[in-house]
Amino acid sequence: MVVRKLITVWPSKGRWFVTSIAAMLLLLASIPFFATQAGKLPDRYVQMPENGYFGRMSKVLFDANATDTTIATDMIIREVFGALGMRSEIIVYDDKNKLKNDLANNRIDAIFINTIDFLEMQNLIDMRRLYSLIYGERAEQTVLLLVRKSDNIDSISGLYGKEISIPAGHFLGRAYLDVLLMESDYPTIDQYFTTVHETIDTNSAIVDLFFNKTDAALVSDIAFELASELNPRIRTNLKPLAESQGMIPQIIGLNKNISEKNKARIDGIMSKTHENVRIKHLLSLFRANKFIKLNQSDISSTQQLIDRYNQLLQSR
Repeated sequence: MVVRKLITVWPSKGRWFVTSIAAMLLLLASIPFFATQAGKLPDRYVQMPENGYFGRMSKVLFDANATDTTIATDMIIREVFGALGMRSEIIVYDDKNKLKNDLANNRIDAIFINTIDFLEMQNLIDMRRLYSLIYGERAEQTVLLLVRKSDNIDSISGLYGKEISIPAGHFLGRAYLDVLLMESDYPTIDQYFTTVHETIDTNSAIVDLFFNKTDAALVSDIAFELASELNPRIRTNLKPLAESQGMIPQIIGLNKNISEKNKARIDGIMSKTHENVRIKHLLSLFRANKFIKLNQSDISSTQQLIDRYNQLLQSR
């Protein structure tokens, strides 16, 4: 079990590294959190209530390099909290059960996790206040199973015994492809493909396929669109063999014990981020437009996928 902590106290100068987790934490960082039930207040809320504790899974951003994500988070939180004279702590988890335990015990106030992990701990989250990012025109992303056009593969059966590239942390994509395979009475990913290459991000998975290093790639539609804009030959040479319905890939959630007053403050900030010139610029660097408040119905497609996955797995 590994938990990495990034503790920052004073402001520092340096180059900004921007990713979606960094921008999300930037917005949440200036808001103090207080539990609603005084009897359950952690000591830190009483001793230093201006502290903010943020937890995220280490591989939540499968579209981004993990090293850059960590640097970006540290740099932005250092500057924001340092300028306010506040002390901050970001906790990066490799073990979702550890994150869930810390959330249940009020050791973290906000989380940034993939939607599948979120479904396992939604009882600890305020379900009326969920947030995500809009990339392009929508918050949803689809999972694409890409192949080369020149290979003339027209069905998933043509990939048996082949090699596939999958970004580390793309659990939504894995669940979708496993369902696709099991519905055709095939084994799951690790048994169906000869080799599964875990890449550091989605672009690397696409590049592997483009340069004939693998036979398929499991990515998001947003990543495929961006890669195609940068290199039009990618769209010319590659094609989606299968495509999922739209799903929310990641969620920002708030500890349900945060006071209603502060939840309302967060709502106000999140709804106006696109009006803030500085934040708008930061978001544009990774092609995001703004933050969006989600309804519970927005995660229903992911819930349906996981229900189907469990049903198929139990019937085997």
